[in-house]
Amino acid sequence: MKRFFAFLAIVFILFIIYYDVRFGTLQIAKSETIEVTEVIAKTPNHPYKEIKINAGDTLLSIVENLNEGKQISSIDSVIEDFEELNPNSKADLLQIGKTYKFPIYTDE
Repeated sequence: MKRFFAFLAIVFILFIIYYDVRFGTLQIAKSETIEVTEVIAKTPNHPYKEIKINAGDTLLSIVENLNEGKQISSIDSVIEDFEELNPNSKADLLQIGKTYKFPIYTDE
């Protein structure tokens, strides 16, 4: 029985040596290259006003209050402009207490 355990110990030690030589256990200091990309932020062309959402507010009601007396071309354009000003937000998922940018339309 002693010979069997001695044989297993030798096989295990040889496996450890093989693994250490083949794959290594120490981290090799590698020089990493870092790619730097320049990001040009797309600035919105529309003038806007930041407004905090209250209970009962909707996109259309806020835009109509901001643009009193001005003709808004279509609801679809309002939604597109809102989502352009707020790229991480959906027009139909406004959250109470959060501040959003709302487009202001000028008579041109």
